Amino acid sequence: MRSPSLASRFLATLVVSCVLPLLLYGWFSLRAMRSQIDEQLDVFLPQLAADHAGKMEARLDQVCRAVAVVREIARRVLDAGAEPRRLDAEIEAFEEQVLPVPDLLDNYLDLLLLAEPGGRIVFWQDGQLLDRNTRQQRASLLPKSVAGQEWFVRAQVHRGAFFQPWGRSPLLHRGCDWVSFDPAAWHMGYVVDVPHADGPPGVLLALIRWPQFQQVLDDARQVLVDQAGLASAQAMLVDGNGRICGHTDRQNYAALLQPASLREAVAHGPGGRIEFDDGGRRHVAGFATLQRIGLRDWSLVLRIPRAELFARSDAFVRVLAIAIGVTVFVLIVWSLVASRAIVRPVQDLVAATQRVAHGDLAVRVPAAGGPELGGLARAFNLMAGELAAGREKLKSAERERAWAEMARQVAHEIKNPLTPMRMVAQLLLKARKDGDARAEMVAERLAKTVLEQTEALDRIAADFRQFAGSPQRRVETVALDALVAEVHAAGAALFSAGALHLEHQPGATGVFVAVDRTELARVFVNLLQNAVQAMAPAPAMVQLRTGVRGERAFVTIIDAGPGIPDAVRGRLFEPYFTTKTAGTGLGLAICRRVVEANGGTIQLARSAPGHTEFVIELPLAGPPTAS
Repeated sequence: MRSPSLASRFLATLVVSCVLPLLLYGWFSLRAMRSQIDEQLDVFLPQLAADHAGKMEARLDQVCRAVAVVREIARRVLDAGAEPRRLDAEIEAFEEQVLPVPDLLDNYLDLLLLAEPGGRIVFWQDGQLLDRNTRQQRASLLPKSVAGQEWFVRAQVHRGAFFQPWGRSPLLHRGCDWVSFDPAAWHMGYVVDVPHADGPPGVLLALIRWPQFQQVLDDARQVLVDQAGLASAQAMLVDGNGRICGHTDRQNYAALLQPASLREAVAHGPGGRIEFDDGGRRHVAGFATLQRIGLRDWSLVLRIPRAELFARSDAFVRVLAIAIGVTVFVLIVWSLVASRAIVRPVQDLVAATQRVAHGDLAVRVPAAGGPELGGLARAFNLMAGELAAGREKLKSAERERAWAEMARQVAHEIKNPLTPMRMVAQLLLKARKDGDARAEMVAERLAKTVLEQTEALDRIAADFRQFAGSPQRRVETVALDALVAEVHAAGAALFSAGALHLEHQPGATGVFVAVDRTELARVFVNLLQNAVQAMAPAPAMVQLRTGVRGERAFVTIIDAGPGIPDAVRGRLFEPYFTTKTAGTGLGLAICRRVVEANGGTIQLARSAPGHTEFVIELPLAGPPTAS
């Protein structure tokens, strides 16, 4: 693993000492800020929802009290129901007394309807804020009797007062199934029974004007916008079925509250705060229930995106990130300037060291960078000078050692052929001196020995010449199977009869290699000769196999000899190394040099008693072109 540079470590030290405290400060501040916001939310949102839910309840209380006053007035109307003349007078008096009731038809109600015990409508009055031009149209919507209406039957059976479900009333609108986004198109009814002394009660129905409750929702949202800067805040009123009965975004009127997790929490909770996911975004909601009888399952909900809620803390994070970025930039610039005086001499020293490693011992570095680095530079220059002098001495010693080794090897190899020649020559001299009749036979033996040993001397000289020289190669493109077939055919002529049983298994049909045919043939002959010598006096069993692996062709030479000991396998291709009693030890070294010169490799793939395997790999070449 590469260790960091001096400049990097210097910069890291500056960053840790300067940026880390800033990060810790930011982390603790952000954590405290978010914690404070969460604590405030736990109180603020539910309290704000409860305050505005209380405002709605107060308005409902005003409506209920006003309707209670009207109920008492209406009792006299119903008591006069049996006498038409008296009924008309009582209705006229009832209208005169109802209209002055504070805010009743001016702000609270859009319709006030009185039905006698039989269901006949004896009085109705629409709100003052409705369009006067459409009053005749509204009058046409009113039936003559409401005896079959669910709210009328319920009021007569159960008595008392109750709220009618919120929606679009057929008493004021046609097409009640059509969803309107105008709060004025929606109402909630308030129904009370009107006791009658002679029988079942009559019923008083008040349709409560809805825009005033929408105004409460708008006011709640405005508080969040003005005081907390939460522009995406929403306020809504939800009934017990999860339907939205009021929303600051009018497009959500009559929709089902989403998501389901929020709907369930609002439906089953008395109030409080909840966090939830909606469409992959996190939101926070505070809600409070309306406590009036008949509306306890209604809730006022305030909803805020969490991202906007924590916008200030996120802005703090951005400012902190910018501050850290600027700090790091300043530290980088400063570290580059401050470390230049240290790094530059070190870099020069590294470059000089690399040149020394590549053999340039004449390089020198300036003694700059203060007393410490200057002393290091002077020590380096002294070392480079001593290395240059030492290399010259080493080259001279290596040359002398190489020549001494060569001379020793040549002397050793020449001594072997000279010994039998000297012995036969001494025998001939003795025979002639003694007048031995066998002198002619000894002379013939001497001549034969001289011829054999001079041939051995010639082979020794050829080996040394081939190992030391750089012959001119003649590279040509040949078919690998054909080249190996030539070696197979020449095997019988190269070795005495019965000494070699050679088998060729071609497997590289159509494969060509670019090699020196003569040199490569010598490599095969050398390996075959080693196999014959290893298995003598028994016949040598050798197989030649060819094939292709990827982009390279290969030739495998397998013999059935005794194998090569593990101790010597690593030195097989070293010059002058041999396990034979005779030989120069250059055969396999020459083989490797020839194969590598032709772009290939040779290796001992496997060796065991009865199976020794050499593999020669050569790069593929295209077929020869016609000349």
